Amino acid sequence: MAWTPARALTVPLAAVVLLAAACAGSDSNAPAPAPVLAGGEIQLVDEPAASAGLTGDGRADDAPPAATTKPSDTAEPADPAATARPSTPTVQPSTATAPAPAKWVQLSTNKASIGETVTDVTGFTLYRFADDSAEPPTSTCAGECVRSWPPLLIQAGGRVFVDGMKTDDIGAIRRPDGGVQVTIGGWPAYRFAGDTVPGDLNGQGIDNAWFAFAPDGRAIDSLIATAVVKAAPPDRTRTLAARKSKAGPIVVDDDGATIYRFDDDVTDPPTSNCTGACAARWQPVVAASGGKVKLDGIDADRVWWMRRKDGTRQVTLDGSPLYRNVADKSTDTIIASAAAQGWTPAR
Repeated sequence: MAWTPARALTVPLAAVVLLAAACAGSDSNAPAPAPVLAGGEIQLVDEPAASAGLTGDGRADDAPPAATTKPSDTAEPADPAATARPSTPTVQPSTATAPAPAKWVQLSTNKASIGETVTDVTGFTLYRFADDSAEPPTSTCAGECVRSWPPLLIQAGGRVFVDGMKTDDIGAIRRPDGGVQVTIGGWPAYRFAGDTVPGDLNGQGIDNAWFAFAPDGRAIDSLIATAVVKAAPPDRTRTLAARKSKAGPIVVDDDGATIYRFDDDVTDPPTSNCTGACAARWQPVVAASGGKVKLDGIDADRVWWMRRKDGTRQVTLDGSPLYRNVADKSTDTIIASAAAQGWTPAR
């Protein structure tokens, strides 16, 4: 695990970064160095949170141990017979002035319709505000603003896991209310309360001031309407496993990501109605090799598959086609808000 020091508030510690790298040495068997705090604010880890054995979204304790049922192979079955729901989420009023800080945060990249964006571990898009400043890093979103634009907060001394980005671009500031807010390229990071499922971009361009982050901290000012929507590649997995999450039983793939069903699909015969923008955000689950998938804690009689129009074979559970959200990088976590758009965790 590679630890690198972060910027302490508004002052970059580039020299410390170079020193830490030099001290690491070239011995691959040497123990990982102790974490270095950036002025007591955050710790940067140049790896995904899963590499540290962390599950969930950083706001609760780790998920309980996974089930230990022995996996079994399902035989390849015969080929059975083989419009996404529009939604314009509205921001509901909130009495909270700011969300509770997370114990740890993960920043990841996501290939969205407007380009490569930055998301949190659960796949929700992160935005920057034109009225803020990067030199020095300063947040001007407070009071009523944080109800629609919750800042990305972390507990003082918490770890920020950086997945697919440069740690040199990540830092933190102290907000006027005392909270520690993560910054990207010096710009304070926020989520949008109107985004209901991972990968949503409902906050893009609002008031001509809020824009999704590019991985280097730049603002992506592309218009969604002009982007070409491409279907996400299939989620190729070798195993489907039953797990006990803190929110109840779920089914996960090889990466530990929660698998979902779509309410608008048909089970008899199994038919997928996730098309267009829906297909760009939700990957059909297919077997990694041939027509077989291993099952861990799931009755083989419940699992089948259906042939999609592109020729791939999508796995079904009780007749429901299965999907993974393309932006969700969490493990053993249910995105509760996804239910508003018709997505239910497979159980």
